[in-house]
Amino acid sequence: MPDIDQRVREAEALWQQGDALLAAGDGRGAYAAYTQAHDQVTDCPRLHETAHRKLRQVSRAHGHRGEVFTDIVLVWLAPLRIFELIALAMRSRVAAEALCRRSATPS
Repeated sequence: MPDIDQRVREAEALWQQGDALLAAGDGRGAYAAYTQAHDQVTDCPRLHETAHRKLRQVSRAHGHRGEVFTDIVLVWLAPLRIFELIALAMRSRVAAEALCRRSATPS
């Protein structure tokens, strides 16, 4: 697996691509880009939460009902550290890094 810095760059590029696709009215393309970004950062709590917030937006608008429910519940449970628990279950080696801590401010 590539290092976290490379995965973050890839995820951010995919989020920008998804944002542009969403603005152009391509919800299916935005969903695909956001999903690919999500898959890059599931072991990084702060970015994993960001991924679900973006997915929730496009899923709701484009009828992905099961995914909307998952995104809503995960974001709702964020204050209870659900994303940290997911990273722990994944045996994440990056969850404690500054860019992955949910208390970290994005740069």
